[in-house]
Amino acid sequence: MKAQRTTTQKRIIYDALVKAGHPTATELYEIVHQDNEHISKATVFRVLSQYADNGDIRRLSIRGSDERFDATMTSHAHMRCVRCGKIVDVMSPELESVLAAKSVQGFEVYSAELEYAGLCEECKQNNASAS
Repeated sequence: MKAQRTTTQKRIIYDALVKAGHPTATELYEIVHQDNEHISKATVFRVLSQYADNGDIRRLSIRGSDERFDATMTSHAHMRCVRCGKIVDVMSPELESVLAAKSVQGFEVYSAELEYAGLCEECKQNNASAS
C-alpha cells in the first residue's frame, strides 16, 4: 500500500463511509456535503478512488447499481434487496474460506465477491401488508 498523508478531509470522507454502509460516490458526497460544504464532489470521488486503489476500502459492483464503496475489509458477502436496493453485509464463518481462496480450478484468485439477492425485512412486511 502506498503511504499517503491523512488530511482532515480524507478522515471526514472515510468516517462518513463507515457510517453510510455501502454508498455510491454521489450518495457519499451528499452525506459529506451536508456538514462540510467546503468538500467538493471531485474531492470525494478522488479520495474514494485513492482509498480503493490503496486497498483501504472496497469497490463493489452490485447488480443494478452504480459502483459502491465498502469500508469493511474482512471477508464477507453482501445481501441486496431486489425491491428497495438496500445492501447489507453478510458475515458468515462458513463463507470465509470460500471468499479467501487464493486458487480456484487453476486460476490465481485476486478477489472474490458474493452477492445474495432477496427481500429485506421492511420490503417483506410491506409486501405482506399490500396483499
